[in-house]
Amino acid sequence: MARGLSDFDPAALRTHRTNADGDSTRESITADALARAVGATKAQILAYENGHRVPDPPRVRALAEALGIHPWQLMNTESRSSWTLADLRRAAGLRAQDVVERLEVSPKNYRRFETEGIVPSRRPRFVDDVAAALGMSRRTVERAVDRTPAVQRRQARAFELVLAMAERYVPRPGPWHGPTTTDDNLIELAAAYGRAPQRLRRVLAYELGELRRKFVRAQRERVIADYDADRKRQDGAREALYRWNEMYIRSLHRIPGRLERFHRTAQPSDVWQLLVDLNNTDATVRSDTGVWAVTVLLHRDPRVLPPHFVEQSAIDGVPVCRLSVPGAHHVAAFAGLYASLYPGVRRPSRTAARSGTKLRTPGAVGDTFALPGRTERIAVPQPFLEKARTVSAETKSIVSVGLSNRFVLMVGKQSLTALSAEELQSVDPMD
Repeated sequence: MARGLSDFDPAALRTHRTNADGDSTRESITADALARAVGATKAQILAYENGHRVPDPPRVRALAEALGIHPWQLMNTESRSSWTLADLRRAAGLRAQDVVERLEVSPKNYRRFETEGIVPSRRPRFVDDVAAALGMSRRTVERAVDRTPAVQRRQARAFELVLAMAERYVPRPGPWHGPTTTDDNLIELAAAYGRAPQRLRRVLAYELGELRRKFVRAQRERVIADYDADRKRQDGAREALYRWNEMYIRSLHRIPGRLERFHRTAQPSDVWQLLVDLNNTDATVRSDTGVWAVTVLLHRDPRVLPPHFVEQSAIDGVPVCRLSVPGAHHVAAFAGLYASLYPGVRRPSRTAARSGTKLRTPGAVGDTFALPGRTERIAVPQPFLEKARTVSAETKSIVSVGLSNRFVLMVGKQSLTALSAEELQSVDPMD
């Protein structure tokens, strides 16, 4: 039996070849015709269907293409909920080398991702790239990675290491510094995630610092519960102590999962800054229509925007973008970790609502505009808007910015107006 294709379903091949399910969009095909289409013999096709032989990934892909279906439809989908990434790849009819060539990545880096779930540090869009190569959703890929035995072992071990560091550093009196880069637990954890100890120390300094905040609050309540002369205050402090201890325990248990998600999705500082700018202009998916941002005013190259976190579209030919729901969640969940890694960049000035899909405060009308004849609100990223309005105030003039071949944005000290090319021609330059 071919290595790794134990989930191949002979009955599925026969069903799709003979169109036994009565799909009106397809016709049945003889075993001989299918053999010719994939460069095999009729005997081989019948052997596949009878379970006597198992096709290798390239042959599975060829069979699927000849039948007009996806390769995974030739697999036993009953076990799909337990597939790892390697299983998904084989179900896509691909060898590891095929994926390596498509991604233009080293075999070592891809092997580490498939077997250990470690994303190459210089490929922040790696999960998206793998999903595209496999023809599957990012969510499907992430779930498969979470089922990888090495990933599950790493999270279990990560909890042990984090617990040891929490017990060592959190109760320590004096100013908070976090773990040292020479701590054996930190060094082991950094190696497990394929990251430098210095980088992980900053991340853990934040995570353990949040634990320390809860620990300190619990200790304050403990003192009141033990020594306050007022019985009512003591009772209230005991309840508060219980709540803070519960929050401490929950936060401690969440750290390994947060580390796993962060190291799988972390963006470089420049891309993180773009996500923050979208957040700060309220350009995010919401339960209502929401707000878009002008892509060209955010970054000249839209390809740097991670597709999982940023939706891109166009309104009357003007490229626009906004945070997706996962993007908004990412900004809200990991702002503190990014602040620890990149202390010099701008920080989110808006916080997500509990629903995670709507922000507490909408973008200010003065920071948004609408294209002629359209109702969508479009925001101008704050860094660009501040510079343009500074120039407008200093020169006492209107700053014009091209949005597309059809529209121009006019930025005044306190105004934003989009004009079409026809409207612009009718504007008196002295106005």
